[in-house]
Amino acid sequence: MFGKRRLVEVPYTASLARTMNTLVANQVVAVPVPVPAAAQPGQWIGVGGSMVMESDKQTGVVRKHYIGMVTMLDILAHIAGDDQMNGGDDASDIDKKMSVPVSSIIGHYLEGLSLWTLSPNTSIVDCMEVLSKGIHRALVPLDSQMQNISGVELVESAPGYRMLTQMDMLEFLKENASHLDLQGIISRRV
Repeated sequence: MFGKRRLVEVPYTASLARTMNTLVANQVVAVPVPVPAAAQPGQWIGVGGSMVMESDKQTGVVRKHYIGMVTMLDILAHIAGDDQMNGGDDASDIDKKMSVPVSSIIGHYLEGLSLWTLSPNTSIVDCMEVLSKGIHRALVPLDSQMQNISGVELVESAPGYRMLTQMDMLEFLKENASHLDLQGIISRRV
């Protein structure tokens, strides 16, 4: 994950218009949506029951909780909605739809209902396996603390994250395939 830029995200209160501008400006198709730790404690549960949080590196105090991922497909599904059946395509409908908070549309598209994380120690081959099963992106903590709460519920807390995508994996393989043997590449860690 060396050389990856800072994680692009939008706050849960951002409008869809602002979210779409962020996606376009940063040339990404999805962004995680965090809620500040102080905002209505206990109201937000991450998608799929996930508890992915960003914490202060020095104190360990939680700063924000990621509640999901919003993709361009979520926005398009929201804009399209049931307009075709109602014939509603005028500008005021679009303006109204683009002004809703991003937190209200997480999960319109199935992929937004899961928030995946990968350990920075995950091998390239294991990352390839995960990303080959329909998972398009995963958060990778910079420095992680994981704890099991009950059963399969997991709490992940880190001072920051980077996003690993299927495209990142392909670019890495393309860039390194000519001067390294494939076995050496896939045994490396993220």
